[in-house]
Amino acid sequence: MHIGSYQLKNNLIVAPMAGVTDRPFRQLCKSMGAGMAVSEMVASNSLLRGSTKTRRRANHEGEVDPISVQIAGADPRMLADAARYNVDEGAQIIDINMGCPAKKVCNVMAGSALLRDEPLVGRILDAVVAAVSVPVTLKIRTGWDRGNRNALSVARTAERAGIKALAIHGRTRAWGERARAATRARPSTTPSRRSRPESAYR
Repeated sequence: MHIGSYQLKNNLIVAPMAGVTDRPFRQLCKSMGAGMAVSEMVASNSLLRGSTKTRRRANHEGEVDPISVQIAGADPRMLADAARYNVDEGAQIIDINMGCPAKKVCNVMAGSALLRDEPLVGRILDAVVAAVSVPVTLKIRTGWDRGNRNALSVARTAERAGIKALAIHGRTRAWGERARAATRARPSTTPSRRSRPESAYR
């Protein structure tokens, strides 16, 4: 599999997960055979770049190529600037998040909320692709809800913009919210903590 000029050793890609895919986890996954592991989502707001969390996420020391960094936001210029910043910090591939279902992300019109505004999607993709010389990839969902499944239209927009790879989470944002609500409402007999690793198989 190729992403721009980068040839992955296989098609196994570790998706970006907040609080999970930090540098040690990515290094572990790559050492165990993953073709690529994408970083945790990095906010495009330049005011956050001095924070400990952002500096830690921008540290790729010792990481095996290719280094893919996911950025999130809703403003084309801010996302373009975030792409340039992360490339300067060592990113070799920029991934744009348009799939996150979290309320705190969607409430600022970022993540999967962007799927409700296709013209803005196009402007963001054009701005980021033009801002950097490295490959740009995109993650989306099938749409916002059952009545607004527009993944195919967004994919065509991404292709025109020059996006090098597209990952699609096979659910709408609304479906994910319903699934989480059902999980919270359903009684569970599964212990919340496991004292020994082998107990997880019981």
